[in-house]
Amino acid sequence: MKLIRYIIALAALAAATQTPAGSPQANHVITTQDLIELCSVSAGDPLYDAAMGFCLGYIDAAIDYHAALTAGPKYDPIACPETSVTREEVVVVLMDWSKRNAQHLNNETPVVGVMRASAEKWPCSGQ
Repeated sequence: MKLIRYIIALAALAAATQTPAGSPQANHVITTQDLIELCSVSAGDPLYDAAMGFCLGYIDAAIDYHAALTAGPKYDPIACPETSVTREEVVVVLMDWSKRNAQHLNNETPVVGVMRASAEKWPCSGQ
């Protein structure tokens, strides 16, 4: 079972670090602000498909990584969204959270921002 969790965690980490070809901004996704900028690209931008692919892929990887880490008894969940929550909904939550939390955007990694936003929106009761 630990081997499966390790493989899932590695796959999630690998997916989170992939960058789409042709998207110069994606080569520098180091902070939560960088992810916010990618997720904010307008539909008319020629890099929209690449930016949104990276944005949604990053969100997927962060959620999957969190699920893998908290599947066992060692770690408590940080956020507890319903299983029906989509990655697009997580993007909306992240974007909304970022407007109220500028102090975290440029000094934390994107996965920290995703988890902060998710924990605020979907706190785990009884934890």
